This record gives sequence, C-alpha cells and structure tokens, in this order.
Amino acid sequence: MTDLQRDDRLRGGVTGASSAGHTAEQAADSLEPRPPMTGQQLSATPYVAAIALSPIVTCVLVVVALRRSVELLTPGSTGVGQGEYVLVLTVSFAIGIGLVVLSWLDRRTLQARGVERPFHWAWSIVSLLIYLIGRSIVLQRRVGGSAAPLWLFLGLSVCGGAIAIIIGISSGVATMDRQPLDL
Repeated sequence: MTDLQRDDRLRGGVTGASSAGHTAEQAADSLEPRPPMTGQQLSATPYVAAIALSPIVTCVLVVVALRRSVELLTPGSTGVGQGEYVLVLTVSFAIGIGLVVLSWLDRRTLQARGVERPFHWAWSIVSLLIYLIGRSIVLQRRVGGSAAPLWLFLGLSVCGGAIAIIIGISSGVATMDRQPLDL
C-alpha cells in the first residue's frame, strides 16, 4: 500500500478504482478533505475498553468466592463445597475465553482502521497485561496511540485487589467471633 493510499484510508476516503462506481455527487463529497484521525481515535476501540474494565468483573468474582470460603472455614464447617468450586472455575474460564475473544476483535478492528501489524491477540492467552503493554507500545510507535487502557487496567487491578483483601479480612474477622463447635 502506498503512502497516499494509506493516508486516504486513514482519513476514511476511497482510493483508486474503488471510486469508479460512484456518481459525480458522491465523488465530489468523497474529495472533500476530512480531518485526519489522531492516534487516539485510531486506537480507541470498544473491545480494549472492555478489556481495560475487566478487573471489575474479576474483583466481584474473587470477592464472592473469597467471602464464601472464609465463611465456610469457621470451626465446625466442612469448607468450600465442590459445586461452588466448579462454578467459580467455570465462570473464570468463560471470562478468560471472553477476554481473549475481545483482544482478537480489538486487533481485527485496528487492522480495519489501517494500523499496520498491530500487537497480536494471542499474547492475551498468556496475560492480558502483556497484551495491553505490547498494544500500547506498538500503537504509540506506529500511530501515536495512548496507553490509557493499560493504565486503567493496572489501576483497577490494584484497587480491586485491595478491595478483595479488605473484604476477605473483614469476613474473617466477623467469623472469628463465633464459638467453636464441640465435636
């Protein structure tokens, strides 16, 4: 792809032979210069926003599982039930698959917008953090994109982890007040 075709594609215009089927009015409209898209406009996709907000869902899942586990660890209880454990694992696996699909859709959207060789989605299988770091670096170098999704993901992960720890500890403190059962 030549530089002129790439610039025209980034502005949302048409190139070469693809404009041959247009009427004269449509051709005149397509010749009007459009303001160039910035790096943030190219790199902002709804899929990366969902990936960046995913620690909220993960935090809720962890808090629910952790709170239930702590409550069941009181003296006299048998611990976490197998059905609950399987449910948490299944939901976690489904969320993981969903996030990998979102990273695939994000890469596909970036390619459709004309970004050359965006960071590969398969890195999200290893870690979403690796995917977001690589995506931020590649987009910054190629189109001047922002690292906002990365920072949002990191901030929500830290805050979510702190909230999960606080809720887990507060659940444990509440169960310590109970009297042990005599067996």
